[in-house]
Amino acid sequence: MFSNFTIKTIGWDLLILVFTTIQILVLNITLIDLPGLTKIPVGDQPADISVQIRDMIASYIEKDSCLILAVTPANTDLATSDALMVARQADPEGSF
Repeated sequence: MFSNFTIKTIGWDLLILVFTTIQILVLNITLIDLPGLTKIPVGDQPADISVQIRDMIASYIEKDSCLILAVTPANTDLATSDALMVARQADPEGSF
């Protein structure tokens, strides 16, 4: 289907979701869906795809105003979750 489609780097394009509320006292938040962590390049992905993705994720989650939602499959052990490890590196205290 995508035989002529080649990606050499990860995309930094943003998908913007707008939420509307009736309440007056709510926080203005932005939801950013970041790519999942990967370890092995697939197809035409660059050899350093894992580094590119980790750098992209770090650029967002290291901000003080960031609320990190680390998603891990239910059929895996939380102790081995890469998402939780990256979140803990960015916010060791789990503070907000």
